[in-house]
Amino acid sequence: MSNRNIIIIGISTGGPITLRRLFQGLPILNGSILIVQHMRKVGNLPLAESLNSLTKMDVRIANDGELLKQGVVHIVPSEVHLELTNNRLMKLVHKPKVCYVRPSVDVTMKSVRKQNGDNITGMIMTGIGRDGAEGSAHIKSIGGVVFAQDQESSVIWGMPKAAIDLGCVDHVLSPEGMRQMLISQMGG
Repeated sequence: MSNRNIIIIGISTGGPITLRRLFQGLPILNGSILIVQHMRKVGNLPLAESLNSLTKMDVRIANDGELLKQGVVHIVPSEVHLELTNNRLMKLVHKPKVCYVRPSVDVTMKSVRKQNGDNITGMIMTGIGRDGAEGSAHIKSIGGVVFAQDQESSVIWGMPKAAIDLGCVDHVLSPEGMRQMLISQMGG
């Protein structure tokens, strides 16, 4: 089985603008990207359309029962959590809010498992609160790599700081720095 790259991005306040910076000119990566963005449901489709205009990757809203696909960006829809089964199958679940939000970055990140051939990357970007900190620690504990957005480029440095404070972050970068590292690691 060939190596699979799975990138999970957790982001909240300032997300759409920050994601535009990350995805600007992003080529097709040898990987699947999941975006957990805290936002109202009306923002799901406009975010997907906006990012689609910036990257060669296919950006779409995640559907229940769909498999992760290489070269595709899946946005977790508002008002539900997304859990991965066997790091492949996306399940949309109606469970209580975690860290006061749904979808929760922690729920998605904690659902990934250590599996042969899978390289897991967690990215915690701008946002209020600490959603994603425990998920980042989980990703680190199973051998994954964790990025956090730097304070200078964050609209609100709550979520990245919470992950950094847990000591589970490998790289602290701007959105552009994250893009460059993804390109260097996953080709394009």
